[in-house]
Amino acid sequence: MMKNMTGKEKLFWISCGIGLTLLFLLSSTDLIIKEEEAKVHPISVIVEADSDDNYVNFRKGMDLAAVELNADVNFITLYEKGNRRQQEELLKREQQDGSSALIVAPVNGEAVLAMQEENQLVLPLVFINSEAVGESGTAAAVTFDYFTMGENLGKEIATVCGPDEKLYFLENEAMSVAGRKFMEGIRSGVVEGCEGTAASYAWTPDAEITKILEKLTEGRTQKIILVAPEPESLLEAAQMIEDTEGAEEWVAGLYGRGSSVPILNFLDKGIIKGLCITDDFSAGYLSVKAAIELAEGGSVQTGNYLDSYFIRRGDLRNEKYEKILYPVE
Repeated sequence: MMKNMTGKEKLFWISCGIGLTLLFLLSSTDLIIKEEEAKVHPISVIVEADSDDNYVNFRKGMDLAAVELNADVNFITLYEKGNRRQQEELLKREQQDGSSALIVAPVNGEAVLAMQEENQLVLPLVFINSEAVGESGTAAAVTFDYFTMGENLGKEIATVCGPDEKLYFLENEAMSVAGRKFMEGIRSGVVEGCEGTAASYAWTPDAEITKILEKLTEGRTQKIILVAPEPESLLEAAQMIEDTEGAEEWVAGLYGRGSSVPILNFLDKGIIKGLCITDDFSAGYLSVKAAIELAEGGSVQTGNYLDSYFIRRGDLRNEKYEKILYPVE
């Protein structure tokens, strides 16, 4: 058949063959045109705690954002909880090691901002559980309204606080920024319903909370209501109540904040009477998203709080709260 073709026809078919070969190469190999690789942003997350027990859902949201938005996230806890100097050294170390942005739950937000203002930190910063953002334009906050959260809890407690019940706050000087705001809100909320019955009691991680609470009830005929502004003290108090025979006879209620599985289990058992929870999964996702946007030179809207809720035992089976407390990755 080729013998009967004219020169122009042969040239046409040869050109078609060459064109098809080039199209095949373009579509199936990178020999001619290489695909541009997506840029991966290394991001360091440094929290104020010495474990990630209270960051499980946060890390799930963070990991999802890392996959979807091309980030390499390094999650770092402190060797000693609440050690400001140690956290500052870790921030400087991660900057030196090549991070594109830093996400931090600050021990002291103002101190971290000062490091940025003094050019010790030149990377974009995303604060979690803190409202410190400064005016540099290279910092953002992903947080909850802990004052209002505490105020709402205080109002709930005020409705059940009887005249013969004593209200105690398990607080100390080493509380986190979130814990302090939460405690301020609680005091504001309970003042009307429990006026004259509230008192603070210094709780420290080194103290045995069983002995502390035994001392609180020593020689008393009235029941006590306990409020823990930090998840750690809430969990320890709940464990104490469960392990102490007859504790429910003198502890009328235990309230606080947190969303870890052990805390939720104590709520389900009825040992914790009321709990403030936060959407930590969304916080984790949005913090990574904000970090990437800042690292790429963009801006992030600040000033909006994420949602938080007050729940009781019966709310654990509510589909709305189940999605927040047990997010699917």
